[in-house]
Amino acid sequence: MAEVPVKVWRLGRNSDTQYLLILRGEEERQLPMVIGPCEAMAIWSVVGRGTKRERRPMTHDLVRDLVEQLGGRIVKVVIDDLWNGVYYAKLHIAVYGEVVTVDARPSDAVALGLRAEAPLFATDSVLVAANEPESPGEPEESAPETQVDLDDL
Repeated sequence: MAEVPVKVWRLGRNSDTQYLLILRGEEERQLPMVIGPCEAMAIWSVVGRGTKRERRPMTHDLVRDLVEQLGGRIVKVVIDDLWNGVYYAKLHIAVYGEVVTVDARPSDAVALGLRAEAPLFATDSVLVAANEPESPGEPEESAPETQVDLDDL
C-alpha cells in the first residue's frame, strides 16, 4: 500500500456548521472532507500561524504535549481508508524504539500532525477512490461558500 505525501490545500465553509478540508497529493489528486467547525479551527490555527504555540493549549495541543511528555513523537499521519464516503486515518507514534499506530478521525489526525510537524500521507488507493467520478444520481457536494486557498498564503 503506497503512501503519497499530501498537504492541506484548502479550508472553507459549506454552511454555518459544515466546513470542507481539501488535502492535495501528487498529480493534484484531492481528498475533500467535510469536517466540523472545531476541527476546522484547530487546523486553521496552525496553518494560519505556523507551529507557534498558543498561550493556553487547545485540545490538539494537549494531545501532542501528552504524547511528547510520555516519551513519544508523532512521526506521520496516514489517511488509509475510504469506506461509504467516510475517511479513516492513523497516527504513527514512535515510542521507546517502536512505532505504534492509533486510529483517529482524519481531521483530528491532520490537526495533530500539523502541530507535531509530522508529514501527512494518504494511501494511493484512497487517492484513487476519492477521485473516481461520482455515480449518477448521487448529490454533488456543494462548493465552499468561503474558502482559503493555502497556496496563496
